[in-house]
Amino acid sequence: MNPEELWATTMDPVNRMLVKVEVEDAAAADRMFSMLMGDQVEPRRDFIETNAKDVRFLDV
Repeated sequence: MNPEELWATTMDPVNRMLVKVEVEDAAAADRMFSMLMGDQVEPRRDFIETNAKDVRFLDV
């Protein structure tokens, strides 16, 4: 992302929206993040294969 895009999408007070995020179970969130972003491929692949059918329910 170049500086102009960062300003337009994230930093400009007219466009940005700050949302407080609270993690109810920080330990579980940490485990999930580590599994999805970690070096071990197999657990990530298993997670994706198991949950791929539910991707249509994501609000992204």
